[in-house]
Amino acid sequence: MTNKKRHGCLTAWLIYLIFAYSVMSIVFFFHTDKVPENTTENMVLLIGSVWILNVGFCILLFNWVKLGFWGILITNLILLAIEIINDHEISHSIFGIICLIALFGLLQLKKNNVSGWKNLD
Repeated sequence: MTNKKRHGCLTAWLIYLIFAYSVMSIVFFFHTDKVPENTTENMVLLIGSVWILNVGFCILLFNWVKLGFWGILITNLILLAIEIINDHEISHSIFGIICLIALFGLLQLKKNNVSGWKNLD
């Protein structure tokens, strides 16, 4: 097994994403005032579960698994579709897409002449 190194900015971003996705799942599961009013109980459970999946995908990225990136991409597209279909404010999904773009950019940073993307298995 090779000794893979991650750029510090990428590590900080992954920690931030785990924190942000955890907070979003807590918001949806504990029905705070941040949940849109016209959201059904099943939709709250679905969206909260997707945020928890994102936490898991970030952990996969910490373990150098490329599936983590693709999982975050797919779940963010699912969240965007859910919010468009339900006429919700799409700001959370736009934020998720921006975070995904930033994650991809940070995966391109090199440590010891190897990018984080090349280290993913």
